[in-house]
Amino acid sequence: MKFTLLVIDDEKNIREGLAADFEMDGYDVKIAANGDEGLEFLSKGDIDLVITDLRMPGTSGEDVLKKVTREMPGIPVIVLTGHGSIDAAVSAMQNGAYDFLTKPLNLEHLELVVKRALKGRELSLQHQELLSEVKSKSSDNMIGKSPSLQKVNNLINKVADSKISILITGESGVGKEVVADAIQQKSSRRDKPFIKVHCAALSESLLESELFGHEKGAFTGAETLHKGKFELADGGTIFLDEIGEINPGVQVKLLRVLQEKKFERVGGEKTIEVDVRVISATNKTLEDEVKQKHFREDLYFRLKGIEIMVPPLRERKDDIPLLLNNFLLKYNKENNKNIKGFSNSAKNILFNYDWPGNVRELQHCVESAVVMASGDEIQAEDLTIKLEDKKNSSGILVPYGISLEDAEKMIILENLESNNGNKTKTADILKIGRKTLHRKLNEYGLVTSSGPEEE
Repeated sequence: MKFTLLVIDDEKNIREGLAADFEMDGYDVKIAANGDEGLEFLSKGDIDLVITDLRMPGTSGEDVLKKVTREMPGIPVIVLTGHGSIDAAVSAMQNGAYDFLTKPLNLEHLELVVKRALKGRELSLQHQELLSEVKSKSSDNMIGKSPSLQKVNNLINKVADSKISILITGESGVGKEVVADAIQQKSSRRDKPFIKVHCAALSESLLESELFGHEKGAFTGAETLHKGKFELADGGTIFLDEIGEINPGVQVKLLRVLQEKKFERVGGEKTIEVDVRVISATNKTLEDEVKQKHFREDLYFRLKGIEIMVPPLRERKDDIPLLLNNFLLKYNKENNKNIKGFSNSAKNILFNYDWPGNVRELQHCVESAVVMASGDEIQAEDLTIKLEDKKNSSGILVPYGISLEDAEKMIILENLESNNGNKTKTADILKIGRKTLHRKLNEYGLVTSSGPEEE
């Protein structure tokens, strides 16, 4: 990439000489006769490195250095001075200078310092670009391409930048918190506080204090003032997980926050106003909780500005290949392994299991399998889950994503095993001749135990 340098010096010969020298090296160079002109160039952006004289009338090089360090971190500043002293060098370095050089300048040395500084600048820019890319992709962290998941992603895109309350529903382990993260990342509040509260993990009294805070002396043990999560989330978003578990008293106070954006700390009289976007989640059917008088109807409708229902994994098995690949990469790295994939028998189990624990269960399953696997493939015996005895099954389970060739191999082997190795009977069931069966066994390199060859 081509870098732009800014040279600030009140001596015309020096600034123009440096500009000519660095332009010959392929850099874009801007020059300024004083600190104020230099700061004007910096305010317009596109400066990658600053070379500034330390002593100048008006705004000094030290002032420029301080401003760049404070407001434009990442731009290296090289300080020049004809008044070289230990104190000046120490001061410049303490204020964030990349290096400190004295006049008369050794141009070769300055060029080396500039190259080294710009190498660091380039790495910093690449890192920022990577972080930006990761951040943008993290808003799409709902892994999968199934139609049902795409509906969820489309809804996330529509509601993310609004202020409306979101209720995320679905079974345990489907990824409701992941949906909340995606909404936050796509919203204009992405750089504001994002506070998460797991409501079921707190007792009735602690939950109220956790959400709304308490004053010093509000109850036994309240030795200091405590700000609640709503106060800490002001300007941002709060995620209330397992919202169906909150008690009636907290429900009343929460309803007021949603309606009026106001509350008081426990034991306090001062009314606190906040601007907080509320996202909540539950694995309960809140309509039923309302009917049973366990949950306030008015609060339910306030929380359910928009409902996003996350489908269970058994209803989106098309997503399993992507999830498996994602978790395999993650746990290979964490466990310093290099497992390539899953055996056909392992795939058969993974694709045909109902996953009552949903994505969370799949994740834990892959993690433990990576730890247990001894080869470069995860085998069926490495899995913590098992399918029902296939003898009680009415058919052959062929995994999603398997090739036609591998599917044929599986069907042939399953039928051979069911027929105790009888190739004649197997060929009849498969509606192919015995010679064709033998040819396929040879082509696929399938070795089977000898069985009766009934004519």
